[in-house]
Amino acid sequence: MATPEKIAIVEQYTKKFKQAKSVYLTDFTGMDVATVSELRAKFRNADIEYKVLKNRLAKRSLNQAGINELDQYLKGVTSFIIGYDDPVAPARIIKEFNSKKERLLLKVVFFEGKVFEADMASKLADLPTREELIAKFLGTLQAPMTKLAGTLQATMQKLVGTLNSLKDSKQ
Repeated sequence: MATPEKIAIVEQYTKKFKQAKSVYLTDFTGMDVATVSELRAKFRNADIEYKVLKNRLAKRSLNQAGINELDQYLKGVTSFIIGYDDPVAPARIIKEFNSKKERLLLKVVFFEGKVFEADMASKLADLPTREELIAKFLGTLQAPMTKLAGTLQATMQKLVGTLNSLKDSKQ
C-alpha cells in the first residue's frame, strides 16, 4: 500500500529525473559513513545530488519521468547521482574519488537520454569541460585575427621605415 510519504517521494524524484541531464547509478557497498559524507560534500559543492532511494520507489519515479531503460539495473544497493547542469561533472568526481578510495562502483549512466555502461563513464570523465571547450574555440577564432593584425602592423612598419629612409636620403 502506498503511503502519502512514498507518493511524495516518487513525485519529487519524478520531477528531478525529468530535469536531470545525467543520472548515474552506483553501488556503495563497503563504504563507511565518513567516506559517504566526504563524497556527498564533493557532489554538493558541484551542485550535484547524491541520493539513496529504494529501488521500487526509484523505478516508479524513473518510469513516470519516461526513463524505462534503467529498470534492469535497479537491483541490490543503489545510489543515484543526479547531474542537472554539467552532465559530465559527476563522472569526473567519481573518477577522482575512485582514484583515491576505489569504493564507489558505477553500475550504469543515463546521459542525455542514452544508457551507457560503466566503462563509458571514465571516457566521459576525460572529456574537457564546457569552459575548456569554449576557451579552445575562442582561441581558434582569435588566431587568424591576431595573425592578420600582426601582418598589417608589420606592413605599416615597413612602410614607415621605407618613408623614413627616403626622407633621410633626400636630406
